[in-house]
Amino acid sequence: MSWWGARARSWVGAPLAGTLRGAFDQEVAETNRRRLLVLLPLMAVAHAIHLAVFRVSPLERNAIAPHIVHWRDEVAAAHAVTLVIAVALAIAVWQFGRSRAGHWLGPLTAATYLMHGALVAGIDQLSVTSVTPFIGYCLGVAVVVCLSPPAALLVYAIGLSTFVPAIVTMQPSASARLAALPNGFTIVVVSVALAWMLYIARRRDFTQRVTIDEQRAALAELNVGLERRVKEQVDEIVLRAGEVDELNAQLHAKVRARSAELSIALAKLASRGADGELRRGVVLGDRFEVQEMLGAGGMGAVYAGVDRMTDTRVAIKVIQASSSRQLDALHRFIREAGTAAKIDHPAVVRMIHVDVSDDGMLFQAQELVEGDTLQVRLRRSQGWSPGVAARLVSVLCEALAAAHAVGVVHRDVKPANVMITEDPPGLRLLDFGISKLYDDAPGDEGGTRTGAILGTPAYMAPEQMDGARHVTDRADVYAVGVILFLLLTARLPFEGATPRATLLSAVLRDAPDVRSLQPEASETLALLVSRCLEKDPELRPSAEALARELGTFAEDNGVAPLDVLERDGALQAEKSSTVLSDTLVEVRRKTPA
Repeated sequence: MSWWGARARSWVGAPLAGTLRGAFDQEVAETNRRRLLVLLPLMAVAHAIHLAVFRVSPLERNAIAPHIVHWRDEVAAAHAVTLVIAVALAIAVWQFGRSRAGHWLGPLTAATYLMHGALVAGIDQLSVTSVTPFIGYCLGVAVVVCLSPPAALLVYAIGLSTFVPAIVTMQPSASARLAALPNGFTIVVVSVALAWMLYIARRRDFTQRVTIDEQRAALAELNVGLERRVKEQVDEIVLRAGEVDELNAQLHAKVRARSAELSIALAKLASRGADGELRRGVVLGDRFEVQEMLGAGGMGAVYAGVDRMTDTRVAIKVIQASSSRQLDALHRFIREAGTAAKIDHPAVVRMIHVDVSDDGMLFQAQELVEGDTLQVRLRRSQGWSPGVAARLVSVLCEALAAAHAVGVVHRDVKPANVMITEDPPGLRLLDFGISKLYDDAPGDEGGTRTGAILGTPAYMAPEQMDGARHVTDRADVYAVGVILFLLLTARLPFEGATPRATLLSAVLRDAPDVRSLQPEASETLALLVSRCLEKDPELRPSAEALARELGTFAEDNGVAPLDVLERDGALQAEKSSTVLSDTLVEVRRKTPA
């Protein structure tokens, strides 16, 4: 496309498609018809008034100058002719305005009045040198009659071809002709441009209205489609309702059957009495031989034992049916076994078996861990070296990263649930009883009553106050930050007179800088602690990234692996044997022989 073609296209606008072009032409013709039905009668009245005003009576003919008489006679004649034409055009518009031929009535009327204005301007040259009538009709036609660019060019060409001869014929003065003719050309150009712009503006308005109507139609069609799909889905739901009811009935039957089995099991447990202990040598599940008791509490007991299948030492957890919270304990007992079995990492206590014995005893068998909890070790020390603290917490983060990788959040990471051992990697993470799976159903609160706040307040992230549904793996990272803060400073970042006060302190206050309590602490570790204790979970690092950074720090400071430190006595070890957590039983330490 040439430059001139591109410019013309930008001025005129893109051409309309065939159907749209016809609709637009019809709209233009209808607009002209309505306007002419009002305008032509008014113009007929105006012409009649001019005829009455300019007509020269017999008495006046002898009283005024002959050239004035001649001028008024010519003006009256022009208005008389135009009056007849205006009446004829009004009748034509009334009769044929909506027909195909009626599309030309607008341009025809415009041409008529431009010729009339040109003639009157020429006649005025007999008395005055003004071309005001032609200027007025040129502008009036551009505004009142909607003309397409080709029609505008044709109509104004007719007007100009009338104007020029009229001025040349009627104006005897050459200088006056030279003054009048440029004015005529100028007003024609201006009027054509004005008519053109008004036409383009109307066409753009028409295009926008058509586009809006098409969008509304498309939206209406979309709504109809959506309504149809919704109706189909509702019909499908109705069709499936019977099947769902049948499945629910089957499920209820299974629940009732399982409830009966559990009731029998709990009844057998209750018959043992609140203080009943398993006898040494009892075999559970035809596999696990019970030996000495390691600890007991309000909700259960833990025994050392032997797995006859592998001839290895194990820990056996049982549930006491006499507890007032036996249902919650049962849920957590089963949940811990299922969750721990999902995680495969040497720093996580290995779950071996969970079952109900022949006499109704609910039990778990898991790896027996030899060592002390971190809580016990903390009671014996007033602060750990940065390198050793980084090594211990890096191993803990590796265990948590393995849990997070399979969609498990521990939710109760604390020193009492961290066991230090001589076996690699030197640490075991205990107690997944209140852990949460990422794909838990909404409202699942980890096997406890709905809405309960689960965890230990001093180590709980602020979002844990809202319940399980808002907790992600970054809650465990927050607890790791608290533990690292405790190892470096020998105190907790947030403390309160009550558990609730501790939680509120963690929500409302910022954690103190590690270096404000321990000036000799490493800046690297202080910054890591600060990141772990961010209020916004999204700003905390992942357990995997944290393990990597802490491990690098320990390596750079020449710290040996955690199990080597334990065997060398660098962690102030005083051995005991337990796999219990504070949430199941009170740990009872063994007395050395």
